[in-house]
Amino acid sequence: MPTTNDSPCNAMATPASPGTWNQEQLLQSLTDHLNQLITEKSSRLPANRLLLQLRQDATFQDTLKRWRTMSSTERLGAWKNLLECAGKHAREALPYCVRCGDCCRQSSPTLHLEDLELLQHNRIPWNQLVTLRRGEPVRSPLEEQVFYLLDERIKIREKPDAQECVFLGEEGDSCLIYEDRPLQCRAQACWDEEPARELSKQPYLTRRDIFQGVELMLELIAEHDRRCSFDQLNEAFLQLQADHGESIDAVLGLLQYEDHFRHFLAEQLKIPTDNLELIFGRSHSGLVPLFGFRVVPEPDGTRRLVPDETNEKR
Repeated sequence: MPTTNDSPCNAMATPASPGTWNQEQLLQSLTDHLNQLITEKSSRLPANRLLLQLRQDATFQDTLKRWRTMSSTERLGAWKNLLECAGKHAREALPYCVRCGDCCRQSSPTLHLEDLELLQHNRIPWNQLVTLRRGEPVRSPLEEQVFYLLDERIKIREKPDAQECVFLGEEGDSCLIYEDRPLQCRAQACWDEEPARELSKQPYLTRRDIFQGVELMLELIAEHDRRCSFDQLNEAFLQLQADHGESIDAVLGLLQYEDHFRHFLAEQLKIPTDNLELIFGRSHSGLVPLFGFRVVPEPDGTRRLVPDETNEKR
């Protein structure tokens, strides 16, 4: 059934004439107009970014300040000026970050070698970092497609069951580490992807950079990568699919071994649990949903695999 923006609900919510709007109705109507510009692809800016950019415009600020005291005729003229102003901003992005949070909601940043200084000076807590290891599937925010890593990456964590950066504030548009944000955050621009594409050619930060000189840690990382690689996990699930579940014990054994490896060393070396995903990467058990399953612990301490209804099998 065809739909239209001029629904009865919208008509009841906001009077038709701008001359009768209060300030709240003005802001709602302006937001609706900005969303319409986005929908019609008149602007490549995210709607939230466009609104924040418009709020910095002198025309908007003056209109909002005087709206309550304007006559109906003055409000009609001011509304027309706001529409023209919105159209201008939709076409011309301000060449700087207005902290709209759109990049932060798409993904957390991947760290580059230059970001090492932020870690060394505790600008970014180590327990908010996670290593993505060689072979793991990841999604590119630039290409919107999945690819497999040829070498490792270190990222800031994302919020549970979401893609947005853990440092995006509760209001959804405020970076909690803005003054000390990583290089990728500084290069990202929702109005221009080219700086981020150029940055992707620069060296990425690795665990070898972080733990340089700590030979024991580097040896343990290398041993974990050798014994518990993502490729081994991937091959185990491919075999599970090929033999219709007969190799389930082998998969469970692999999960148990990797879990024991990381937690045994954490206990022996007094490694904080929340640093393990930086040191050894994501656990095998944590990666199981990528294959369409989830791990269920049993009362006797054993585990079983069950289909994960919340994730599509890759």
